[in-house]
Amino acid sequence: MPYDIITGRDAGDKKVFGDKGLVFVGKGFVKMGQYNSLSNKIFMDVARSHVVLVAGKRGSGKSYTLGVIAEELSNLPEETSQNIASLIFDTMGIYWTMKFSNEKDKGLLQEWGLKPKKIPVKVFVPFGHYNSYLEKGILIDEKFALDVTELSAEDWILTFGLSMIDPISVLIERTLAKISGKQKKFGIQDIILNLEKDEKTSRET
Repeated sequence: MPYDIITGRDAGDKKVFGDKGLVFVGKGFVKMGQYNSLSNKIFMDVARSHVVLVAGKRGSGKSYTLGVIAEELSNLPEETSQNIASLIFDTMGIYWTMKFSNEKDKGLLQEWGLKPKKIPVKVFVPFGHYNSYLEKGILIDEKFALDVTELSAEDWILTFGLSMIDPISVLIERTLAKISGKQKKFGIQDIILNLEKDEKTSRET
């Protein structure tokens, strides 16, 4: 009789949590001669923190697997789900469709004892692209932007791929130290104006 496989949970936690705090990620795949079959159910612990690597060649199911984990997190009982959520930086624009129930794969879902279901996804997009997403008919909820005042000189230097001793890095650091000493709120234009007023740096820099 096949037994459930639980990843990320030791014997002690199995006694403490039982079957709580688990997400169902799929079944084992067994190949015997010319026959293929699905075997043991595979669960992943989400009651504790883990570092997980999902790796594979293109088209092997990495994004699909992450989608399954996100869906399973949203399907946890309220006592568990209120303490955990998924945050996905979706540079490929794949996961916003989770807002819709998957009627396309209804037959496949039924084979697994599942029904098409939309997930309570909230989609944030970069401030400068908000309107273009709306024009394309993509369902989005909020726009976001980084607050310039939260970026340190080191953050800017890293963004531009500079070394700490580069003359430009020195200028950035000096400018931010000067402007943050005068005012709590400032934007990129304020930084540029202060850069241009710096008298210790050559015009070339």
